Amino acid sequence: MNDGTNFPAQTSAQPVEPPAPAPAPLSLAERQERQAAWLQFPRRLVLLLIAFGVAQVLIVALQGPLLATVSTRPGQTLDWSRSLTTRAPVVQIVMERLPNTLLLLGVALFQAALLALGVCLVAVLVHNLGEKSGPLASVLKGMGRLWVFSQAAMPVFVMALFLILVFAVRLKLLPASGMFDAQKPGDLAGRVSRLILPILTLALLPAALTAQAVAREVTLPRARTGIRLWLVGLFRGLGVLLGQMGGLLGGAVLVETVFAWPGIGRLLTDYASRRDYPVLLGILSAYSGLILVGRLVAELFRWLERVVSRPVAAVSFEPTQWQRTARIIWVVAALLLLLAPLTLAIVGLTVNQDAALKVDAQSRNQPPSAKHSWGTDSLGRDIQARVLRGGLITIGLIALTAALVLLPGLLGGAATGLLASRRVWWAESLADLLLLPADALLFLPAIPAAMVMSILIGPARSANTPWAWLSVGVAVVLLPRAVRVYQALWVSAPEQHKGLTLGLAGTGALFLGSLWGGCWIITALEFMGYGVRPPFPTLGGLLTDAIRYLTVRPEGLLASGIVLGACAFAFYTAADALVGFFHSKEALVRLNE
Repeated sequence: MNDGTNFPAQTSAQPVEPPAPAPAPLSLAERQERQAAWLQFPRRLVLLLIAFGVAQVLIVALQGPLLATVSTRPGQTLDWSRSLTTRAPVVQIVMERLPNTLLLLGVALFQAALLALGVCLVAVLVHNLGEKSGPLASVLKGMGRLWVFSQAAMPVFVMALFLILVFAVRLKLLPASGMFDAQKPGDLAGRVSRLILPILTLALLPAALTAQAVAREVTLPRARTGIRLWLVGLFRGLGVLLGQMGGLLGGAVLVETVFAWPGIGRLLTDYASRRDYPVLLGILSAYSGLILVGRLVAELFRWLERVVSRPVAAVSFEPTQWQRTARIIWVVAALLLLLAPLTLAIVGLTVNQDAALKVDAQSRNQPPSAKHSWGTDSLGRDIQARVLRGGLITIGLIALTAALVLLPGLLGGAATGLLASRRVWWAESLADLLLLPADALLFLPAIPAAMVMSILIGPARSANTPWAWLSVGVAVVLLPRAVRVYQALWVSAPEQHKGLTLGLAGTGALFLGSLWGGCWIITALEFMGYGVRPPFPTLGGLLTDAIRYLTVRPEGLLASGIVLGACAFAFYTAADALVGFFHSKEALVRLNE
């Protein structure tokens, strides 16, 4: 019965839980970074389309300079829509070969993704092992790097020739050339077997660069993130791989040439040798379109990576004493590898030029002997003298190219890197605007662009100093990639001792990376006949001579190929060791864009 008195309700003795704390408000820097992250893809989409338009204008602008290199009557014009030699429409010529290149490119991308995944998983396992056994993991990591770098850093045409020598000539397991057997054009097994060597050759470098970038990303010390960290690694891997579309197409030119694959890369070399410039420019336009697709998809994945990774911030990490020691040992060992190209250049100075040029008809294609340690070539010239003298010429051109690229690469990369590292939308947009010329030039693959530069500067070469002009042309091709290398280094530099790291390790990595990039481009030009003219020997040119007698006298291929591979391996390994001082391994990827 209620008598009007109010009593409190009966409650249990359980304590009342306090309300969950409200999330902390975002700071100004966090809001700006979030805004920049969401605007990244739309901004890059617009700027890439603008850069693509600039690239098309540049290709059209090449008509005048290319026309000036051929003998024409005053006032004569060309129909740039038709081939000079066949009179067929340029579009028709390119479209007939384009599907073959797309097949090669698609399978190579898939193979590179599989190889990158395998290498990345092994790298993560070794990294986890390092947390339990530091010295053992460091030894395994160093051995793994040396093995992967020795394959991936080698110029693609050298690797192609070695694979042909081993699997086609010696073991007779796989065909050496062509897309199909002329006697059995419908044989699917035969077509697949002819894909193996070209695909493996083309996929090695992109796979190695992608694996390094992803492995560094997923092994950096971070807060516990679970599946999100692996999503970041997946998006980064796809972005890095597809961002190398220009490098893949440049490598495809050499692969299609060596393996006689009927794609637009081989078409490029055929029509360039005929000075059929309408077809040449048509192929460059096709390449730029493929690069646009690859770079847009790559930017999409990079945007997804950034959006997903925002909560996946890196945590502070103090390396152990052994890790510091292991890094120093690796850097010293990598830099010591540079003694190989340096020794080659010094020994080349001691070789008499006449010994490398002297023709002896009675000593043609001789095997190694007491008189000729490495044998002789098709004209009876001593292979050892030609390799050593050719090494001097090639290394000299490579060093001059890297020196020409260094200062503008540092200045351009520092200016854009300083802006991009602020992580706000207006600074990143300004950095992209400054990079617009570089982005436009990146729509031209390095090897075809270097071929065009060689054609343009050919008539201007002085009779006394023709070789320096080759380095100037290659430096023009390499410069936009060098700017992006140093920008990537600036953005990923550690905050502690940032100036010292960028000044020493960054500058050294840019110079060594330029040496490696110059090695690829210059030797490729030499191999295709656009470098130093005969009878002067070069490492790339010697490989061209060795192909003709590959089945009879492989000594020329082995000698020049091993020397060239050792130089490229030394440049790449030393550059990678210095890049290891930064938070990201994407810098060297820029050289293969």
